[in-house]
Amino acid sequence: MNLLQLFIGIAGLSIGTFIYLTDRSPESTYLTWHILQGLSLHTLFPDLFGILDRSMASFLHSFSFTMISAGIVAASRRGCLLVALFWGGVNSLFEVGQYFDAAVIKWIPDGFEGLFLLETLDDYFRAGTFDWYDLSAGIAGAGVGYWILVMTRKLGGDSDAKNSRRKKQVENKKSVES
Repeated sequence: MNLLQLFIGIAGLSIGTFIYLTDRSPESTYLTWHILQGLSLHTLFPDLFGILDRSMASFLHSFSFTMISAGIVAASRRGCLLVALFWGGVNSLFEVGQYFDAAVIKWIPDGFEGLFLLETLDDYFRAGTFDWYDLSAGIAGAGVGYWILVMTRKLGGDSDAKNSRRKKQVENKKSVES
């Protein structure tokens, strides 16, 4: 587990949550309306992030989940790339799904009703609007996440990096003894 990467991802999610609390009306998102029971700072700080708010949530979603996922599994460089591609792909599919909302809604099982988070999946596609900026921001978030993962792999407790150093030390010790 890489605690630095995990912390960076949680910090990104915290900023994203703050965006939803300040720049979005409470009834417009599942997070503020259902999970936080309508808690909102929207009336106190309306449009705090200004134009950045429009796509920052998409960026932070794919960025943060890329960081958290790879941070938990302490992924190799290749693993970091796979995690970033996965979250960039998930974000892209959800965004493109808003463009083809009627077709996507038909594929959502009725059994999702009443299940935490999944219960409003059809509302997400029905009420959401496809936006090229959101699509780009989600892909960029995963890309920046990958770059930061690669830069922080050897920091924060990455077990692959430690194991690699140990292996080299053992090999060097054996070659010196021979």
